[in-house]
Amino acid sequence: MRFKQFSVDDSRCAMKVGTDGILLGAWVSCEGAGRLLDIGTGSGLIALMAAQRCAAGGDRRFMITAIDIDADAAAQAADNFAASPWADCMTALPVSLGDFAAAGHDGEFDVIVCNPPYYIAGKSIIPTGTQRTAARRDADLTLDDVLQAAAKLLAPDGRLALILPTAREADLMAACDKTGMGIIRRCLVRTTPRKAPSRMLVEITRGRASENIETSLTIGSEEFKIMTGDFYL
Repeated sequence: MRFKQFSVDDSRCAMKVGTDGILLGAWVSCEGAGRLLDIGTGSGLIALMAAQRCAAGGDRRFMITAIDIDADAAAQAADNFAASPWADCMTALPVSLGDFAAAGHDGEFDVIVCNPPYYIAGKSIIPTGTQRTAARRDADLTLDDVLQAAAKLLAPDGRLALILPTAREADLMAACDKTGMGIIRRCLVRTTPRKAPSRMLVEITRGRASENIETSLTIGSEEFKIMTGDFYL
């Protein structure tokens, strides 16, 4: 998939560019994101979209760190970052979230973004055995893991942005309760106007949220085209 200002080369990466990544990269609030962390970066798509948005806002002082437990994915992301206009502002590291969180980055990030695994290990009917399937299961990266790490890594006013199936809303709320975090913004995503929402974009902050702004979006709608238009040729 080619974008206006850069091209993500995912030809050697098992995780291809998908609508969920585009949605999250276009929706996450990058305002004031001097330091941003992308968890499970894959080919680096979301991190690159965030860099493009930060640069478009006139901010050349941002720094983006992308991590992935899969060394091949991290290497692919590093290649894509190096080929982008923001190579000096982006770093890809082959490291697990647990090891990264233990390495002394407390309170470092203004924004954390993650397209986490969709399915609970042992409860999905999706066949096992491929890198893509493994990346869509939460055996190695649960919602609890992501929120616990975010509570440690976020700056006091920092924000965590996720995209999840709506079927995992109860899991998300339970993870928020465990970590003392709260949802401040949510967007319900439909594939067609007549279908129930299948995805949700959420923005979470430390502490209990005093306000939760809720919106909706339909794939292919004019609003969707406007939101994602800066990233498609």
